[in-house]
This record gives sequence, C-alpha cells and structure tokens, in this order.
Amino acid sequence: AVAAIWPVRATAAAVRLAAALCAVAFAAFCALTLTQVLNRYLIGGELYWTEEVVILLFVWSVMMGLPVALWSRNEIVVDLLQLRPGLLRTLQTGLAELLSIVFLVAMTWSGLQLIERAGNALSPALELPRWLFYASIPVGSALSVLALLGRWWRDAVTGTPSLDTDYVVDAHD
Repeated sequence: AVAAIWPVRATAAAVRLAAALCAVAFAAFCALTLTQVLNRYLIGGELYWTEEVVILLFVWSVMMGLPVALWSRNEIVVDLLQLRPGLLRTLQTGLAELLSIVFLVAMTWSGLQLIERAGNALSPALELPRWLFYASIPVGSALSVLALLGRWWRDAVTGTPSLDTDYVVDAHD
C-alpha cells in the first residue's frame, strides 16, 4: 500500500507548492496594482516598474493555478455528449485526459523553445531576463502533466479521489 501511495503524496506536495506560489504571486499582483493606482491618483506619481512586475506575477499565478485546478478536478469541462456513468463515460473521460496531457506536453516543449529564443533579451523597464516571463509556461504545464498523472494514479490505484485536496476551495459545494 505504501508503494502505491508515494506518487500521490509526491504529486500532492508539488501541487501544494504550486498553490502557495500562485497565492503569493496573486497577492503581490493585487498589492502592486493597488499601489500603482493609489500612487497615480493620490500622489500624482508613477511607479514605472510595477506594470512589468504585475504582468510577470499575473502570468505566473495563472500557470501555477493550472495544476492546482487539475489536481482537485476544478477544471472547466465542456461536455458535448451527456453520457451516463459506465464504460463509454469512462472512455470519454480517459480520452479527454489523454488529449489534455498531449496538449500540455506540447505546451511544455513550446515554452522551452520560447525560453531558448528569448536568449539574453531583457525586459524594457526593469531589465529582467525575458526568460523569467516565459518560464512559467513550461513549469506550469509540466506540473499540470504531473497533476493529471498523479490524479489518475490516485483515482485508479488508490481509489481515494478526494485525497489531499482539502486546501483547495471546492466550487461545487
């Protein structure tokens, strides 16, 4: 039983880390946006660097939120065929998850190529390396593949689909 659980625990730990990074990035994004607005309209000044940092944090928060949503089954599902539970429904779900993994692997590969193409380019305001902006794509999509595979393992092998998802708000309650 312990051999069957370790992949679930490892995936859950990676997803918890992604959730923490997402929360920190989102909080900083909100604080910097509020600071910029207050500074512009109350003081009359402008913090030139906040826009660039806000974009960086926004992209990272979205990409770190993706594996969290996938792990807890909170992704958006467009169900064109309303199949009843059974073999066809299981096959439909499996095919959708397989195609999601294929897409995420392609996104990981494309993100790595984007980082390579960025080279030594710097952002205009803070002169941060451009790869920092693009790195969220392969990191988030690779973690999403891990979340989908870990979710499959959790559901198929251990039979505990709700294991370690208590830290995620459930929109279905």
